[in-house]
Formats: sequence, structure tokens, C-alpha cells
Amino acid sequence: MIPRALRARLRTPAFVLLGLNAAVFAAWTLPRTIAERNAVAHAAALREEVARERAAVLALRDRAEALAANARDSDRLFREVLGSRRDALLPVIGEIHAAAKAEGLVLGSESYQPEPGRAGAPSRFRVQLPVSGSYDQIVGFLGRLEASKQFLVIDELNLGAGNDGQARLNIRLSAYYRESAPAEAASA
Repeated sequence: MIPRALRARLRTPAFVLLGLNAAVFAAWTLPRTIAERNAVAHAAALREEVARERAAVLALRDRAEALAANARDSDRLFREVLGSRRDALLPVIGEIHAAAKAEGLVLGSESYQPEPGRAGAPSRFRVQLPVSGSYDQIVGFLGRLEASKQFLVIDELNLGAGNDGQARLNIRLSAYYRESAPAEAASA
């Protein structure tokens, strides 16, 4: 055993050494530990930000691909599907009349209204067409319009019954066409 006097003399240096160890820990090890924790937290935050940015880039790539596909489809629509006003509208009107005649429908007074398209959009020709006949005739007529080679869109259907027992259909449809280019219009 260590004598009491020696213990008393060693107590002060032991406390000084203990204090010195605490000071070295506080001055050297603690800041490093805190810096490492901060670096780990910062690295995790950066990984999350990179993951968010990658997801955003993927979403933008998907959107760019969709826009490119839409542009290709739009170009194909204008090149291959839509004709000029002169080339598209007469066949559309003829096909509507032929479909009504083939089904035995009675046509009412038709109305036509052109609507010029905005820049880069096709122009539209609205057709308001009342027809009357049996339900089967009207279904057959709509089937013929749906199977048409022309680019037709049925905008609105109003079906009712007349006093004579016939079904009356008021149909509004749109035929789309591309405006003629100035050179094309001059040669027409």
C-alpha cells in the first residue's frame, strides 16, 4: 500500500495530469470527432442531393423524349395525314354525305365554320350536321365516320327523338387540315 503522505503528494499531480488529458481531448480529439460527424452528415446530404438531381435529370430526359416523339408525330400528322384545305375538305364533306346516304339517313341543314389554327397547329373546319333516321342507321353512320380515311373528330353528339318516332342526331364534328404555304397557295 501507498502511504498516506505519498498519496497526498501524488494527488495534485494526478489531478493535473487528468486535467491535461481532458484539455488535450477537448483541444485535439473532440474537434476532430465533431468534424468527422459533420463531414459524414454533409456527405449524406450531398448523396441525397445527387439522388434528387439524378431523378430530376431522368424526368427531364423523359420529358425531352416525349417532346421529341410529339414533334415527330406532329410532323408526320402534317406531312402524311392532313391535307391542304382544298385537298381535304371536299373529300370529308363527300364522305359524310356518302355515309349518311349509305345508311339511309335524312340530312338536315348543314353549317360549316372554318377556324384557322394557331402557329404550328392545324386549322379546323367545324361541321354542324343534323340527321334523322332509326337508331341502327345512326349507329351505322357513326361507325362509318369512325372508320373514315379522313381525319375527323366527333366533337359533340345530341341524340333525341322526333314526333315521327325517328331518332334525331345533331352531330358536330371537326375536319382538320393544314394551311397552304404561301407558295402552295399562289400555285393553286
